[in-house]
Amino acid sequence: MSVPKPGPSVSAAHGTSADVFPHKNHRRRHVIDLPHNFKTLKDQVDSLRAHWKVISDDINHQSATRQRNDNHAACHSEIEWILKYYQENIVNRYKKLVGIESGGNQTPVHELSAASKGWKNKFRNPTFYKLARLDKDVLKFATEVTNLENKITLEHVTSTINPGIVVTQSAQELTHVPSHEAVLEILEDCLCDRGCKRIIIHGEPQVGKTNILRNLNNRLVQCPPGLELDYVIWVTFPTHLLEPEDIITDIQDKILQRLGLNGQSSGSGKKVVISRALHEKSYLLLFDGFSSSIELEDIGISEEHVHGKVIIEAKDPYLLRNFPFDKAIKLERLPPQDSRKLFDKIIYDETFCGQKADLIPKELGLPGVTISAAGHPRIFNRVQHWEKNADLIVKELGGLPGVITSVAGQLKINKRKQYWEDMIRRLKADIWDNNLLELAGLAGVKLAFDTAYSKLKENERKCILYAALFPKDFTIPIDILVECWKAEEFLWCPIPTLSHARREGACVLKQLIELNLLEKCFEHHVKMPIIYRRLALETPFPGEKNATSFVRSGPEIDGHLKDEEWEMARRVSLIQSQLEELPVSPKCEGMSTLFLQFNPNLTSIEEPFFRRMQNLRVLDLHSKGIKLLPPSISYLMSLRSLYLNNCCDLTVLPPEIVKLKKLEVLDIRGTSIHCLPEEISSLFGLRCLRFSFVLEACNPNPEIERTWLIFSPGTADQLDKLEELTIVLVNGSNDGIVDRIKAEMLEFENKNNQFKFILHRLSQSVDQGNLVQLKGKAVYLPNPSVTASHAHEPTTGNQSPRSDNKSCVLRVNIHCEGCKKKIRKTLLKIDGVYAVKIDVDQQKVTVTGNVDPATLIKKLATAGRHAELWGAQKGGSGAFNLNNQFKNMQIDNFKGGEDNTRWEGGNKKKPGRGGSGGDNKKNESKDDAVRDYPAPMPYQYPPPVPVYYTAPVPAYYAGSAEENPNACVIC
Repeated sequence: MSVPKPGPSVSAAHGTSADVFPHKNHRRRHVIDLPHNFKTLKDQVDSLRAHWKVISDDINHQSATRQRNDNHAACHSEIEWILKYYQENIVNRYKKLVGIESGGNQTPVHELSAASKGWKNKFRNPTFYKLARLDKDVLKFATEVTNLENKITLEHVTSTINPGIVVTQSAQELTHVPSHEAVLEILEDCLCDRGCKRIIIHGEPQVGKTNILRNLNNRLVQCPPGLELDYVIWVTFPTHLLEPEDIITDIQDKILQRLGLNGQSSGSGKKVVISRALHEKSYLLLFDGFSSSIELEDIGISEEHVHGKVIIEAKDPYLLRNFPFDKAIKLERLPPQDSRKLFDKIIYDETFCGQKADLIPKELGLPGVTISAAGHPRIFNRVQHWEKNADLIVKELGGLPGVITSVAGQLKINKRKQYWEDMIRRLKADIWDNNLLELAGLAGVKLAFDTAYSKLKENERKCILYAALFPKDFTIPIDILVECWKAEEFLWCPIPTLSHARREGACVLKQLIELNLLEKCFEHHVKMPIIYRRLALETPFPGEKNATSFVRSGPEIDGHLKDEEWEMARRVSLIQSQLEELPVSPKCEGMSTLFLQFNPNLTSIEEPFFRRMQNLRVLDLHSKGIKLLPPSISYLMSLRSLYLNNCCDLTVLPPEIVKLKKLEVLDIRGTSIHCLPEEISSLFGLRCLRFSFVLEACNPNPEIERTWLIFSPGTADQLDKLEELTIVLVNGSNDGIVDRIKAEMLEFENKNNQFKFILHRLSQSVDQGNLVQLKGKAVYLPNPSVTASHAHEPTTGNQSPRSDNKSCVLRVNIHCEGCKKKIRKTLLKIDGVYAVKIDVDQQKVTVTGNVDPATLIKKLATAGRHAELWGAQKGGSGAFNLNNQFKNMQIDNFKGGEDNTRWEGGNKKKPGRGGSGGDNKKNESKDDAVRDYPAPMPYQYPPPVPVYYTAPVPAYYAGSAEENPNACVIC
């Protein structure tokens, strides 16, 4: 039986089937290959990303020799498009087709592969054909990725350049900082000096050293006449590296990159390549930071490079010792005027003293109309307010450009009055809050303080934290500070003598000054930077878990401590805190230092006050108004240093002082104790004694003639440890008296070969206000004065009265203690007021400071207090006439030096005409009372005595014979 041939319809059907099945098999093959092809594409995209990163890194490393061209921008755009297309049209599309929920950009390839296997035979589902189409797109897209990667090469996306003389750095202009502009000019002069090849610029952190070097770098784009340079190379020191080998390698790589020579050598060969490349070149190498642990020779910078110069910004203070330099430039803090200019530049980009358009309320002006600040009282007052706030802020920032820039940047954002006042309050605080320290500049200062503090030994850390007890801007006498360190046993003294302590203290001071933790403000005085002081106050002493130092200093500070604070305290500083009373018997067995100086209104101390201070080592009552020390001072069995100088109302030492067997330093100069008390001879541990001497007061019974002048025979045997004796000769300073005093000192010299005697004969001016009655005879005492070398610029809230302070006496209605407190509070809020003394019985208020009396009267009237100048007559209808009051006004104007004059009714009168209320008396002849012997007084505070009472001698400590050529010395 034969098989019939298929008909036409059957043949047609067979042909269609033959065409359809190969087509489905082809699609099936795409669906099966899709997971593998997708994984290959993913690897190619990752390779493209990595390749582009390598190219970018190479461009950055060779920035001195290669620059990006137009191809770089085109390739960058193409890569961004490919990455976007890959994610949106490949990955997300694949996830959607196989039913995987979108979980971000990362999906494992094996999940997509497993989800695809179920679709290879589903010919009737449209998703089958979509997956096949996706595989075709993957293959095509993979080809494009591969071609792009092959096209991107360093030569394709960059062009070669020749290294220029200078690569500019980002820097702030110095046009508004004249002091830094002057330093920049000095550096330019050094570059033109052929003999000056190694230069160091140093100073404390945030003072602007790096910015000056950056400005110098940018200015050398056009070299000044006489200076030709082939290269100016900027190198930022790698502070993150610790090993010297790693530091040297990093610096060498930066120099080679700048020269376009990177990749040509490795290891020790880099040194040779650098040295050869720069041998015949004229170059300037600028180091932003350096370390004493490496040498320039190890980098490849040789002394044989005749035309090469190096300038280093020294963050490491030890670099000054070890680095051989031709010139060192110390960058000081900005002076107040430069600080203000920088602050104004950041806030307004114009001088703050201009028109103040930003301060004028919009509602006060019309569009296109300029209103002058001086022409509108409201605007003028507002401008004055901003001027005052700006000055206060700049003062608290300590003249550090980095800190000023950070704080000014914050204030520029918000110029509201409340925000500025809050910033002032936070800045004036002794301890700054954490939010304030987070500002960039302040964080840098905090880091610098922590770094310097970590380099100190334990005893040196205690010394710097102790210096923070003094108020801000306080000039600390060096010898007083060292004596306190010795009393607290912070100094390592194997031999417990004062001379050894001073030598050890000098070493510690040198270390602290090198680290910029202290700064020398005068020859014999130091001062702690304001910001570092704040950071030190919040740092616990070594061995103490919490901060146990309580500091309440300043005319606006309440110096009263709580009972629990007295109990916790180890050190208490209430300097110039306007104290009027102390607690009766505070519980403070652990306290070792108590500073109460410059509180003239504190006139008495309760008898039990010292009973629970058995561990007290330092007690400073300098320039207080006390008249008598309580007997409880005998409880201070551990006391080493006692300062009573310039307590001019103090007339006698209590007999109980003989129990202070460990007392080493006693200063009673400037008191009313003009003859050495007999109790002194019982202080067997005394090593340093300072007192004032008045001849007429030293023989209580003139009928009995004694053979000694100051010390009775045998005193040298009892005070055999005495090393330093300072006598201020107030009266009777003729040559015969001096010879007698020097003869008595020979006994001490024979007992102690370290004994040093200093005798001061002061230049004196007779003043009726300084007349003291001694045994019925008038003795004239010198007015406070200070030599010009020890003067300093007066600032608000300083530790002592300004030299131009005046005292103004007012009659004010005072009814009770409440009135007294309100009047004191009102007056102390007035700018320029230093101290206030109130006599309730006489209705008398004495104000010391630099302020107009009319301002005082106006402020009191605003507070509801009727006031008038003392001795003034009232006008009609109960009102007072200020003009008539000023005619009767008496103001004492204390000036440094010998020109001590008195002002009455606006007329200058010579010393010797005094009194108040118009009662003037003639002084006794100057020759009958004193003789002038001009001599400086080193180691003293600037005039420490408020002018409403007079002090015999303003002194803190007198130095050695070498420091004072007019002193008489036996040693």
